[in-house]
Amino acid sequence: MAPLRTGYASLKTVMICFNTIILVVGCTMVGLGLWIKLGSASFVRVLGATSVYFAHVGYFCIVAGSMVVVLGFMGCWGAVQENRCLLLTYFLIMLVIFIAEIAAAVVVFAFTSFARSIVLDKSLTALKKKYSGYKHDDIVSYGWNAFMLKLNCCGVHNYTDFSGSAFQIRTNLTYPKSCCKDPMSSACNGRNVSSVVINQEVADRFGG
Repeated sequence: MAPLRTGYASLKTVMICFNTIILVVGCTMVGLGLWIKLGSASFVRVLGATSVYFAHVGYFCIVAGSMVVVLGFMGCWGAVQENRCLLLTYFLIMLVIFIAEIAAAVVVFAFTSFARSIVLDKSLTALKKKYSGYKHDDIVSYGWNAFMLKLNCCGVHNYTDFSGSAFQIRTNLTYPKSCCKDPMSSACNGRNVSSVVINQEVADRFGG
């Protein structure tokens, strides 16, 4: 009986550790959801109206995170108290979640390209209409400049995204300095479109 008890104790320890991790993940999801929800207004200003859906993602994270916290607590408490009813409920919920995750993965795989095209299109529209230029303090320009400098890109696709934009009309430049590999370089003059001077494709990095 000793090996059986040892195995049971080990399983109990594993259950407690596993569900503690689930609790932490759930709390992280709730925190992420709150961060997205509180910052959704900034996302809208930078990326356009479509990014209002970030708020929905925030709600989803909050709800899903709360459920994960409850699930983790249920698993921990059931293991500590050795409550069979609670543990059975826990495993049934885990089975349902596993099936739901498979279904969600199929849906995501099927609609990723469609969602990506919508996001890129709306982001391009926001860039053309609201971007002002390098070192401008408005939230849209600041966000796009940070985005392009961080990802070493130029617009949504490349420098041609600025053609006919509010930025080009105002400055008569082909691209802003944030498109350049070295914004302080003399070659970064808003007209030299050499790949040596400016960054090119970015959409390809997102599966294009």
